[in-house]
Amino acid sequence: MKPEDILKPYISLLEQDLKTLVDENKNELKDDVLGFLFAPSKRIRPVFTYLCSFALKNKPSGDIQKIALALELLHSATLVHDDILDESTQRRGRESFYSKFGAKRAVIAGDYLLSLCFKALSELKHPDVFKIFSSNILKTINGEINQFNTRFQISSKEEYFRIISAKTANLFVCAAQSVCSILGTDEYTKNVFEDFALGLGTVFQMRNDIKDFSCSKDDIENGIYTLCAIYFKQDNPSCDIIDLESNKAALYIKKAADETDKIAQDTADVLNRLKDGTYDLSAVDMLKNLCLNI
Repeated sequence: MKPEDILKPYISLLEQDLKTLVDENKNELKDDVLGFLFAPSKRIRPVFTYLCSFALKNKPSGDIQKIALALELLHSATLVHDDILDESTQRRGRESFYSKFGAKRAVIAGDYLLSLCFKALSELKHPDVFKIFSSNILKTINGEINQFNTRFQISSKEEYFRIISAKTANLFVCAAQSVCSILGTDEYTKNVFEDFALGLGTVFQMRNDIKDFSCSKDDIENGIYTLCAIYFKQDNPSCDIIDLESNKAALYIKKAADETDKIAQDTADVLNRLKDGTYDLSAVDMLKNLCLNI
């Protein structure tokens, strides 16, 4: 069976829950928020959450469905706030909240989505999960702060990885930790899934960064210099402006892509540490493929 066949009913339930939660807590932003939530999206964080549950031989329960719901809302809130910081006019192929309403109202929209996330979490039967979310949200915000404070600076590779681990990968870690907490996994298994989640989130952000460097100047115009730009600067230390039209651009894109592929393979191999009998092999393979093809 294909992953999409296994996950389809859970994604459908997630989207039903999104509509219900917004409708039960509606305000004048309802239609715009629903439009944003249902714009084309990979739902990658819920997908990862469900696959973790399946890999641990457990069909996603009501509480795990709440985790997926909370993660999707939390991620959506961070996107709205990111667009304010970056002054982005488009998001998911549509006009951003920032562009449509201005910064002040966009902040409120992001806060509204965040409040819906906490509403979903409040219905969980596992109080430890709230602590997991709180800890990872703080790490994510610190990552955003560090990125903002280093705008228009060429960071080292090490600093780049620290930033993306915090601002992106931590929500994947949050998913893995929450699922393991709900299912009561042992510490060894939890550590394996945490390590995999950190690598998966890192690969996801690296691929997005490469795509941005290849197709647009958004990151550079906002002073966010990612791995392609770091490689460019290493070879061209006297250049103040990174020229995306340069014939050499493909070289740095390939160099970053090769490193991303290596990290993706290393991350997929992390799951080989799982002990026999503690997991569902087909779901583990789906997780590996997710990492390699994300």
